[in-house]
Amino acid sequence: MGLHVNAGKTKMMIMGNLPHGTVTVSGNTVENVDEFCYLGSIKQDDSGCDKDIRARLGKANGVFGRLTKIWRDNGLSLDTKIRLYEALVLSTLLYGAETWPMSVTTNICI
Repeated sequence: MGLHVNAGKTKMMIMGNLPHGTVTVSGNTVENVDEFCYLGSIKQDDSGCDKDIRARLGKANGVFGRLTKIWRDNGLSLDTKIRLYEALVLSTLLYGAETWPMSVTTNICI
């Protein structure tokens, strides 16, 4: 079909308790990883979401901090500030949250 795979740029992650093997492409072995970042979300081989939640909290905290001038501006109404908070901070925090498991058993300090 004309598909060319670059083994140097390709990573492999095995989910769950499947046996670990090796994959070879054009004589090069594809690297096996325990986690990777995909579209800004951290995916782990054990389906955990701890690192992704911590990263989301950090990103949302950064967005919130950059809005300091907005919070202090007396010319903006409270309704406008709330809409900005919802649009910028909450959307950053909750991006990808629908993929997080419902039962999180680890402690995440906020």
